[in-house]
Amino acid sequence: MAETELSNVEITVYALYRLRGHERKVHTEEVAYESYRLAKDRFGWKLAQFRARGFPDKDVVRVALTDAVKDKYGALIEGRAGAESKGKVTDGWVLTPAGSTWIRTNLARLERALATSKPDISRAEVNRFRRQIAAQPLFQNFLKSGEVSRESPYTLTDMLNTSPDAPKELVQAKFSRLRSMAKLLGDLRIGGFLDACVTAFPDLLAGP
Repeated sequence: MAETELSNVEITVYALYRLRGHERKVHTEEVAYESYRLAKDRFGWKLAQFRARGFPDKDVVRVALTDAVKDKYGALIEGRAGAESKGKVTDGWVLTPAGSTWIRTNLARLERALATSKPDISRAEVNRFRRQIAAQPLFQNFLKSGEVSRESPYTLTDMLNTSPDAPKELVQAKFSRLRSMAKLLGDLRIGGFLDACVTAFPDLLAGP
């Protein structure tokens, strides 16, 4: 398989993964440069005098990222491209849990097509993530009862290291990163626990 068999959406989502988009918000310009490194002909400027200087075409990447948000492409990422407003950074992208699942399923195909690879998530990082979840009372109770529906929402915000009155968008963003990591690892037990949290705390975790 060659790079030409991949869509722009696939390459940019893979670039986001390489930039650790499962755990942090990544700026459009970072994704643009990484996408360019992966596929220069696809994401470079078209005019020869600029192409030779190695300029990535940020607009092509922005369009692909915007498409990757849409349901028709699998809702693989979340985020937006745009200017800062009143000092607040609004530009940035993260993998969704669906995107992490897609990466895990397609990683070998992507790496083969792009003749590249990304080091596996380190064992230390995996262990740290699993210890973080295992230490949570919410998870411990889930292991005992198989549900979290009787728990207080404060146990959820404690797990996410947020205050009970934190903005819903912050709570959802932190929770989504936990789910993305679980999907990347293929950890069914933690994944099942986090899925159960969505059902148990719809006011905090479901919907926009």
